[in-house]
Amino acid sequence: MAGTLVHEPHVSPELSGRRIAGKYELIRKIGAGGMGAVYEAKNFALLKRCAVKLLLSPELAQNANVVKRFFREARASSVIESDHLVQIFDSGTDPDTGAPYMVMELLNGEDLEQVADRLGALDPIVVAKLMLQTTTGLAKAHELGIVHRDIKPANVFLTERDSGDLMIKILDFGIAKVKMEQFLETSHGLTRTGAMLGTPLYMSPEQAQGSTDIDPQSDVWSLGVMMFQLLSGTLPFASARSLGELMVGILTADIPLLQDRAPWVPPELAEITHRAMSRDIERRYANAGEMRAALLEALAEPDVASITRDMLVSVSPDHRTHIAPRLELSEDGLLRATTRTGLTTSPADSVTIPTRRPVVPLALAGLFGAVVVGVGLTALWKTRPAPTSFGTASAPLPVAAESQEPTATHSELRTFSLRVGPPGVQVSVDGTLTPAPDGRVQITGNPGETRHIIVLLGDRTIDRTIAVTRTGLIPSKLELPPEEATAPTSAGRAPTKAPVKATPPPTTSAKPPPNNGTPQIAKDLGEFN
Repeated sequence: MAGTLVHEPHVSPELSGRRIAGKYELIRKIGAGGMGAVYEAKNFALLKRCAVKLLLSPELAQNANVVKRFFREARASSVIESDHLVQIFDSGTDPDTGAPYMVMELLNGEDLEQVADRLGALDPIVVAKLMLQTTTGLAKAHELGIVHRDIKPANVFLTERDSGDLMIKILDFGIAKVKMEQFLETSHGLTRTGAMLGTPLYMSPEQAQGSTDIDPQSDVWSLGVMMFQLLSGTLPFASARSLGELMVGILTADIPLLQDRAPWVPPELAEITHRAMSRDIERRYANAGEMRAALLEALAEPDVASITRDMLVSVSPDHRTHIAPRLELSEDGLLRATTRTGLTTSPADSVTIPTRRPVVPLALAGLFGAVVVGVGLTALWKTRPAPTSFGTASAPLPVAAESQEPTATHSELRTFSLRVGPPGVQVSVDGTLTPAPDGRVQITGNPGETRHIIVLLGDRTIDRTIAVTRTGLIPSKLELPPEEATAPTSAGRAPTKAPVKATPPPTTSAKPPPNNGTPQIAKDLGEFN
């Protein structure tokens, strides 16, 4: 199969046989959505096959901001130099149809959404390699201060090179911001633009809050959700019955432990996944580069990123009968891998489920897999009682009841300290002025509940909703920025670590090279700020 667009409802006119900009002959449609379509095409002059993406929605094509951001993808390909981004060759507006277009490399393969639908949970080592390639490409964008905003399996394409190796190509830079803005305007945006229906499943808490101050850590959250899905065959949650419930879940619901869904997942990968999905941004990877470094450390093998088609298989039945060493809750509140397996499961570091009881993990996989077609919540993991050690073959087999998520009750009231600063701040909790001795405020609640916090000192204010979980508060610290710092641009969001500063493109005094008839795409980082 060849394609560069996610599978979406057919709403665009059929243009096969037409010529775009007088030089690109459209051969066949290979993808369509509420915003436009992608065609396999041929450069009439060079006889070279390519793909042409067209923004065909009349409403969107007349919106200057939408058109500007449509071309963001073309500029991203020009500015971000990475083999893991789809290459854009040309862009412009077709004089006959008035449709903005961009010309890109024609990819042969399938996106990771199709892979996940076809195979379910993948071999953990293959998932690590897929995520390593994805973070390698995205890290290049983050180094330039460019945030994708819509990372999900449908936007990560797996194409086959001449060597037979499979390579990740990240799609749809630029369109992601259009989708987010349409989503925020009105609920009708969800109907007008069908692609947005899947986007919230991978949306970060910052996006769910409606913040426009989105940094690379938002992409990291989405990477974590995608990794959870590829490792377990399920999304973190699949119980939300409405978009509103989904948004609340992203902000407040506990995320299930990955190893409850997929006990065979090595602890190194489970730790990376959960850290990427931490609601506390101080604990989440700062950018894709940090997550890539963690994956590299876990994948300690010579040909670390190489993937071939024969490796792209589901987790084998035999693999499912092993239980990898469990993550353990550390003193700092993070789930950490205390046992390093080298991304393997063997009798020395895992438990084989007795053949007389193989139904337990399979039944659980079926239980969670049956609801993955619904919508899922991307949220923080659930802390459970101290996990049983599975370091020896004599370790007891967990029963199905132990994998069920306990329902929060009033007997689960927890009290945690919220750190606030600097000294002298006033703190309001749900409208009540609350003392903060030694820079700490005591917060009591059931897991899943939220508290409205206002921290005030002079003209500086933080207005934020925090969540109570079984492990602590999210976030666990609210500190006003220094007086000389710029106040947060989005109400309700606490100060975050400064995003990676954009590196300006190299300047040169030499005159630009002649065009020679080859379309040129300007490199301008201002489009991404």
